[in-house]
Amino acid sequence: MFEPKFNFTPKMVNELGTIERIYGQILGEKLIPSLALKLSEENLVLATHHSTSIEGNPLSPQDVTNIVLGDQIPVTKSEKEVKNYFAVLNRIAVLAKKHEQITTDLTLKLHHDLMSDLLKDGLGKFRDGPVFVGHKTKIEIVVKHNPPYHSEKEIEKALVNVFEWLNKKDELHPLIKAGIFHHEFAYIHPFFDGNGRLARALTTYYLLLNNYEVSKYFILDDFYDVDRQQYSDTLHSADKGDKTQWIEYFLEGIAVSLQGAIARINELKNVNLEEIKGEKRVIVTSREEEVLQIVLDKKAIKTSDIQEALSVTRQQAHALLHSLVKKGLLQKFGKTKTSYYKLAQRPRG
Repeated sequence: MFEPKFNFTPKMVNELGTIERIYGQILGEKLIPSLALKLSEENLVLATHHSTSIEGNPLSPQDVTNIVLGDQIPVTKSEKEVKNYFAVLNRIAVLAKKHEQITTDLTLKLHHDLMSDLLKDGLGKFRDGPVFVGHKTKIEIVVKHNPPYHSEKEIEKALVNVFEWLNKKDELHPLIKAGIFHHEFAYIHPFFDGNGRLARALTTYYLLLNNYEVSKYFILDDFYDVDRQQYSDTLHSADKGDKTQWIEYFLEGIAVSLQGAIARINELKNVNLEEIKGEKRVIVTSREEEVLQIVLDKKAIKTSDIQEALSVTRQQAHALLHSLVKKGLLQKFGKTKTSYYKLAQRPRG
């Protein structure tokens, strides 16, 4: 069984306290649906931009927005990278509602989606050969990390051990487990390409499984993208076995991202002040809020999607959708059995 080595430090305790305090503050904001949906959509785009930027993708946030939210077909490698990463973030948001555990099978499927049209060989398959993390100079090859395993069987066995530890119920704080997992996945380096992006996506997924609404309220990747060298150096500081320094940095990153989320929430509330006053305020039930989140995840839904996701009857699903249409939050397209619903387009002013 995988057993990580680290020491609890005062910094970890302080960061955990800060995270829980700010996250509780965010949950207490009780944002109206239009603002919550806007924040979540923006976060998905920003997470896509920052996570791919860490790996050298040159596209700007506006470029990423145009690609992932528009009908533009990705042509270049950079465009395909962001399109794929955005799709993976949306997929894990849906999977989290089904509480599907992290397994080798899920990891392979997500790698396939992440690297689709980007790899000729090794798509959705564990690495079966040597690889190293580093860079070439004019006179030498600088190796920063040489993964511990170089065969498909060894890599799969190592990941199974990590996933068993990760999914086991214990007293260790899930945020600390998330940090440990983030490093260990990068350390094993199970694929020839896409390891960093997948490590961050799977870490996000694990936090979602543990009721931390990453993407909906905040993101992880912006902190790492500010100083990529520090992110890389601190991550690989744990390669020697002691993960203490990395965990401290990981928790600090979440705290900083949450502080940024509070600032963005306040900004959105000020920009949309007229939308949350008086008769313009839209009140929804908790069930309707769940429906809106599903629409955000899938972009377009049918009545049957709500039936399956919420375990309700067709009549109940239809009633929820009809109510949200009346409130101006959803728009219905088509008729009878072919009908589907999308977020209502608000007029720009």
